[in-house]
Amino acid sequence: MSSMTTARRLLCAGALAALATGVAAPAHAQPSGEGSAYGLTAIGPVAVPPLPAVRSTGTPAERSLLRTNHTKLIDAGVLDVKAAPGRASSKVADVKVPTARLFAEAVTAVCRDGRGEAHLAQASVLGRRLAVSPPPNTTVPFEVEGLGKGGLVLNKQERLPDGRLRVTGLAVDLPLPGGGMQALKVSSATCGKPARPAATPSKPGKPLHEAPAPRPVKGDLPVTG
Repeated sequence: MSSMTTARRLLCAGALAALATGVAAPAHAQPSGEGSAYGLTAIGPVAVPPLPAVRSTGTPAERSLLRTNHTKLIDAGVLDVKAAPGRASSKVADVKVPTARLFAEAVTAVCRDGRGEAHLAQASVLGRRLAVSPPPNTTVPFEVEGLGKGGLVLNKQERLPDGRLRVTGLAVDLPLPGGGMQALKVSSATCGKPARPAATPSKPGKPLHEAPAPRPVKGDLPVTG
């Protein structure tokens, strides 16, 4: 028997032994955790719950809403949201906030495996163009004549207490008659695997790991109408 034949038999025997003992090449890890998303919400004197909204820890989920104009504060066209384990996305088209002359052809937020990004298409406030792919937590102050100062946060990224990441494409603080403020949030996506609670805290009443607060990035100069 040749040495080559012997080597082949030994190789085959090793492969069979590996199969018998359940040893095989590791498969690619599948995304895990939770994904959730919504199109828009309003918080303040005028309240609108997140809509449409989806959440998933297993089977992917998605919803669409053709149009919403529940209040005179904000109008939007098509709202699409999707969620699956470890990832989520939201896209809202034809966004209009008339009071601030805020317009956007589309606002998109994406969160995947604990990382997020946001994009704005043809967006402007009081006639001033906004960045297409703004850095996280870009702030844009503005002033509405007769009402007062407001502000935008583009690509708002927040680390939740359980460690997941929430990305909001466009967050608006809108001044109202009489001095009040109204919050509007457009395109939000949350993803990540919730952290397990620590077994032994280092200090009573405080978590072992605490995410740093987001650092705002100035994205524009104040705008006046």
